[in-house]
Amino acid sequence: MEDFKLILDGLYKILYKNEKSTDIINEISKNVEDISYITKNIYGVLENKLYLEYILKKLSKIKLNKLDKNVKIILLIGLYNIHFLDRKNYAILNELVNLTKKVSFRSKSFVNAILRSFIRDEENLAKINIKNDDEYRSIKYSMPLWIIKYLNDSYGKAYTDKFLKSLNKERNLSIRINKTKTDKENLKKLLKDCGYILEDSKISDSSLIIKNPKGLAKTEEFENGLFTIQSEGSIKVCEILNPGKNSNILDMCAAPGTKTSFLAELCENSSKIIANDISFNKLSKINENIDRLGLKNIEITNFDASILKEEYKEKFDYILCDLPCSGLGVIDRKPEIRYNRTMEDVKNLSKLQKNILDRAFLYLKPGGRLVFSTCTIGNIENKDNFTYLSKKKRLKNIKINEKEYIEYNSFDDETDGFFITKFEKI
Repeated sequence: MEDFKLILDGLYKILYKNEKSTDIINEISKNVEDISYITKNIYGVLENKLYLEYILKKLSKIKLNKLDKNVKIILLIGLYNIHFLDRKNYAILNELVNLTKKVSFRSKSFVNAILRSFIRDEENLAKINIKNDDEYRSIKYSMPLWIIKYLNDSYGKAYTDKFLKSLNKERNLSIRINKTKTDKENLKKLLKDCGYILEDSKISDSSLIIKNPKGLAKTEEFENGLFTIQSEGSIKVCEILNPGKNSNILDMCAAPGTKTSFLAELCENSSKIIANDISFNKLSKINENIDRLGLKNIEITNFDASILKEEYKEKFDYILCDLPCSGLGVIDRKPEIRYNRTMEDVKNLSKLQKNILDRAFLYLKPGGRLVFSTCTIGNIENKDNFTYLSKKKRLKNIKINEKEYIEYNSFDDETDGFFITKFEKI
């Protein structure tokens, strides 16, 4: 039952306290040797939440919003185990009933009855009886209807279908080589000697794909700063900015510092970098990255990037605007995002991005270069703001692979959804 208690507490914090799934899993891993079952349950419930709630509505006479929050989560855990993990034995059911006694004693019979009913009639209860195509997909893939409609409008239904089908597939982990300390061939040899299976990235020259990443962050090579765990799309952002040596660089929204550190590596520690983030609590993470990787000439600042700093006008040769966004491009890694975002958030974030881009334009020297990127998908935060930048008379688009901008997605590129575009001030 201890595992189920950790799963319950973790899901409660994610769903009702707005905590991040990755942080919860990392915290649990400090005290539990094998967290594979716990991880599978936390992510499994999040990835299938709307579908599990759909089933629960068929079984419960009480409206879901009237249920005790802990009891509802216990039921979702039970339904997930029965339907997706094929754990139909009554020992599991009894464990969940005993857990219910601890959080809401009077609900124990209710939980017992619901889960037993599902075991008896799983095949029928698991069917989705919805005729509307978008509503059906919303339940099947546990994706809020507004996101499906938004992606349909931005890219069409074929794209949306591929995106939805790719969500729960296991994705490869990628790392970035720290070329100030090693090179690709040497790192490949070291990691192969540790038993890791590697592939070259198709997206980034500075990246390797690790097929069996268990224990990677505990290796001597990681501790010594020979590589950083980072998605290929994120690595590509810095490669596209491609800052020169002995230059002034501004990373407008830098936390947790993964891209900042790569900018320093690309310049071989020769450039002056200002790494800024509005969140003071995230600044320590930037310092951790800098120290582990052995990087220099990085100043960490803490200001609101949407507010003008007069002293920064035309000061920088390169500016990275990897901006706050809805994060729809990383839903497969952070499934809770789909439940704590709204279309209003997307519109507000797009406005914030415009404000920050306006400031970046003023901070850029003539001849200076700017990269605007997000880890989201959908036109409002991406293509619309590319168009906004394109209308500035002193900005010239620099094509990437013969395109005005590039977009990565999880199903074609097997990396995070990323939007990247580059401009030069004239």
